[in-house]
Amino acid sequence: MSLRSAFVPASLALVLVACSQPSDAPTNPATPMPGIDYAAENSTVHGAARAMRNHTWLWTRGPGPVQIHYSTADGRDLVWMVGQRRIFQGEWMVQNTSDSSGQQITQICLRYPGVNYGGLSATLTCRPAGTFLGEMQQREGGDPLRMNGRTQALFVIDKPPANLAEIEGRVASIKGLSNY
Repeated sequence: MSLRSAFVPASLALVLVACSQPSDAPTNPATPMPGIDYAAENSTVHGAARAMRNHTWLWTRGPGPVQIHYSTADGRDLVWMVGQRRIFQGEWMVQNTSDSSGQQITQICLRYPGVNYGGLSATLTCRPAGTFLGEMQQREGGDPLRMNGRTQALFVIDKPPANLAEIEGRVASIKGLSNY
């Protein structure tokens, strides 16, 4: 018997013994973690831009009244605020930068030239993309509230909406409003 042929069965025995030992690896199915998955998926410039482009989203965080945004495909950001008739005109962008430790991060930036009201600012305000997208209360594709092309809202939202569907229902009930 050669040394090589003796080595193979001994190696096979070690592998079989190792496989029969209890493992620290999980044995149950993976638990979905949509928040973490979403943040990781949108942590690139391309992913974050795709998540913003042509989407309507509800924002209740930060200073000022509740905001409903429509972020257009061409980088404009339109904001309809509770208590306001005006639709604020701004812009959004996604960029890579380095954090304090030199780590590359993707961030979403907003600014509203000439505006300093209700949490909106004329200066560029940036946040990490995963955090920013994860803190949106609701987000959906398109412009269901028909904000694009308007400087005035269809009506004043008098109290914070429970969700986007509440405002969509009010917009849909306006007679003579054409779909586009």
